[in-house]
Amino acid sequence: MYLQKLGRKWDFLNALLLVGIVIFVFSKPAIKFGSDSLNNLSEFNTSYSGKLNTLFANNSSVGVLALCAAEGNCTIEGNKTSLYYGHVDPGNRVSNRGWCSDQGRGGTNLQNADAGCLKRTQSRISVLVRKMQVAGFNPEENVEVFLNSIDQWNQASPRVSNTFAQRYANAIKQGLKGKEAILWARVEAFRKNNGELEAGNSRVGLFSICANPSNTYYTTRLQQYPVWSERWRWNCIALDQRRRLEAIDQVLTKAADGVAPSHSINSNKSNSSKLSKYASNPLCH
Repeated sequence: MYLQKLGRKWDFLNALLLVGIVIFVFSKPAIKFGSDSLNNLSEFNTSYSGKLNTLFANNSSVGVLALCAAEGNCTIEGNKTSLYYGHVDPGNRVSNRGWCSDQGRGGTNLQNADAGCLKRTQSRISVLVRKMQVAGFNPEENVEVFLNSIDQWNQASPRVSNTFAQRYANAIKQGLKGKEAILWARVEAFRKNNGELEAGNSRVGLFSICANPSNTYYTTRLQQYPVWSERWRWNCIALDQRRRLEAIDQVLTKAADGVAPSHSINSNKSNSSKLSKYASNPLCH
């Protein structure tokens, strides 16, 4: 008799447990597994209006001039230098032509080189826009930061520009501002997952340029650091990246009708004048 009562009690408890499980399964869980954050991220990413495309609408657009100047193929005013017409890349010995230093993709035809530069750069805009959005920045309000990102993509391996936006976010969190934040991000974007700063070696890439005794611009400025040390690597990259970001900054300043850039080392704002103003000032001759 006792065992029968115990069995009935056990069956009753099992029934209660089953009912509880059913209620839990069909009820809305109290803990949300990231659905809201994913929806918010999706809404943010789709908010891009496409206005940044005007920076690379054609070969006279201000974004083109910014990258051309960063490469040394144009002056800040938009005049083509001798490098535009053809030069050997000092980093990998490949023949370059056109405003983006096309790595030989256009052959010996300058028109093909420029057309290829434009098409290839346009294809990367949406990717880098998303990188900036994920890092917490509206690229349309940070035009100079965006141009530095796409300049890195033009210059280096995609792994570098892919991490630039997050490096820039880290720079801001550390208290860096303006061009110093951009510089720090550009240098640190070269850091691999294993923590090593990598921009080539003794034979190819930026490190080969810095290590070449004939390149006195670099060697005289790096002589205080042991070659291949962390500080040597950081400053080697920084010398090149500062030159490039300064060229971009000067182009944007000129495109904004001579108005001084809206940021400095002591300001966190980047040069973000209206894109329509940039688009209406074709400077490349």
